[in-house]
Amino acid sequence: MHGIKHPLTFDIYEVSDDGASVVVTGDSISGVFTFGGQWVSGEIKSADAHLCGWLGSERGENRFRDTENRTRSTS
Repeated sequence: MHGIKHPLTFDIYEVSDDGASVVVTGDSISGVFTFGGQWVSGEIKSADAHLCGWLGSERGENRFRDTENRTRSTS
């Protein structure tokens, strides 16, 4: 997975392998969130909704996902 470090919390935000959610990894704990920032599972209960949304957008997709993990066509 490819990700980005949050500038304030330093957590790593990554798109999941299946391309359906955002995985946030902190100091030895993690959480899974929708692209809208809604908590799905894990020990981390809150995430930056704007960063989750950006990773789920086409712009985030092009920058942080490789071609094998794309969920939308980019034609």
